[in-house]
Amino acid sequence: MKKILFLACILKCGFLFSQSLSITPPENYSQEPFGAVASGIDKKEILAVIDQFMLAVNTKDKSIFDAILYKGINRIVTNIDKDGSGSSVVIDNDQSISLRMNPKTSEQFRERYWDAKVLTDGFIASVWAPYDFYLNGSFSHCGVDLFYLVKTDKAWKIAHFGYTRNKNCN
Repeated sequence: MKKILFLACILKCGFLFSQSLSITPPENYSQEPFGAVASGIDKKEILAVIDQFMLAVNTKDKSIFDAILYKGINRIVTNIDKDGSGSSVVIDNDQSISLRMNPKTSEQFRERYWDAKVLTDGFIASVWAPYDFYLNGSFSHCGVDLFYLVKTDKAWKIAHFGYTRNKNCN
């Protein structure tokens, strides 16, 4: 519980300090979005990174992860039980990839996403997309993937990601 409160506090503080320090707000500030819905080339480039992420999961290809993820990031997994209760855990992503993405293990993963919502503002972007996950050919769970990306001088890279793991999927 302390971890969840700490994480919520950090996220709130980050939000508070991330706002513009402009003295006068835009005339229609209540109607202007904080980010723009990505379109055109940015959206294609961003979704290409997410496609590479799915390919890395489905093929257990660590080299793809190395190319598209920042090193040392954590991910947040929120489990939602059938009764609607939930819990979150922060996972060291580098360690998790080393353990789970071993092509020599017999586990087969199949994750797919759809209806991705992409928001961008300059060199940052977020992607929110429902997904489902199959383990060894059998349905395991579904949920929502959330990715935060940063555009480097070379390409978009994933700076953080998290997902819900929901057992109440139809």
